[in-house]
Amino acid sequence: MNPPEESAAGRVVIPRTIIGSLAPVTIRQPTGTYALTPASRITLRTIADHRELFNGVGIDWGCGTGCLAIVAAKLPAVKRVIGLDKIELNVDVAERNAIENGCSSKAVFLHSDSYLPSTAAGRKMLDELVGSLDFVVANPPASPGDDGFSFRRLVLSGARELLKDGAVVLLQISIQYSTARIERLASESPGFMHEKTVGSSDWVEFDQGRSDLRHQLEEYAIEEQRGGIEYTFGDPRRHGQSSINAREALDLFQETGASPLTRWQVHLYRYRGAVV
Repeated sequence: MNPPEESAAGRVVIPRTIIGSLAPVTIRQPTGTYALTPASRITLRTIADHRELFNGVGIDWGCGTGCLAIVAAKLPAVKRVIGLDKIELNVDVAERNAIENGCSSKAVFLHSDSYLPSTAAGRKMLDELVGSLDFVVANPPASPGDDGFSFRRLVLSGARELLKDGAVVLLQISIQYSTARIERLASESPGFMHEKTVGSSDWVEFDQGRSDLRHQLEEYAIEEQRGGIEYTFGDPRRHGQSSINAREALDLFQETGASPLTRWQVHLYRYRGAVV
């Protein structure tokens, strides 16, 4: 996948090779805000490739500097996207990015801890959406200190009262979390069905040169030692043709310096209404 083009300092241009006719989108990324990652890029491509899933009003959970919300807002069928982020600087920058990309009338951003905005006006905005929201898109980071999946559980569980029947959640989940964990996520949030994978990268390194990914791999190995579901990385010695768990991946990296492989993916969950 071609990376976004680096432009002036603190800016990234998302090109046609990623988002097609929705390009270009220029995103400010000042120091202290979340940068675009390979996971961001596959989520952006999924929005562009699966426009039929986006209409009406949606939420970008953990919006960062607003790239997903802004690209979704450029779709004609989308009326409004509300970006939620717990870091105030991200929200401020996202608002400026929406203005610069001509989307400020359709993309709004709220300082919010998950689905709980910090202001009365923000809470009123979400209260008015109860039972009527059309979609949620989210590219969460790994949650610390557990199996790395808690933020994704929050995305689904918190969305239930907002979504209308048939609404969709497009959730970035990389392949190393394992099919069992990905499918169990729906049963942990009653009313949801895991339909399919709608976006995927090729095999890429789970780059252990990045300190955040190295720490994640260490935490995954600890989770396996606790008896949690095993992770499934591609074995770099076999170009992903066989799998290794997190403990094996960590040992291999420590012995050889080879990073395990993963695929950055977007999964489609559909809400089928409250379970009686």
